[in-house]
Amino acid sequence: MDEASTREHVTQHADAVARGDIEAVTADFSQALRPQVPQIAQVLPQPVTAADVLSVEVGDAESVALIRYSGEGGDVTVRSRWQQEGGRPVIVAAEPVG
Repeated sequence: MDEASTREHVTQHADAVARGDIEAVTADFSQALRPQVPQIAQVLPQPVTAADVLSVEVGDAESVALIRYSGEGGDVTVRSRWQQEGGRPVIVAAEPVG
């Protein structure tokens, strides 16, 4: 995976979540995962007021990002796995961590 492109997509995704841009957020998920976006969003503080990219580990076939989402209800850190689909990085798995 291209490091610069992957980091840019991860940062743009975090910003879209903080803005509440559901269309952009959903577009960042793989086609197979999109139906699960509402369930994944339920683990986030409502509303999300900030999103901080803590780390991005770029690999050849897959990259892993840690993003901390903050809001009035506290903070949640999500680990997301990204892969190339349709010529761009997309999320293929996401889960809250510790």
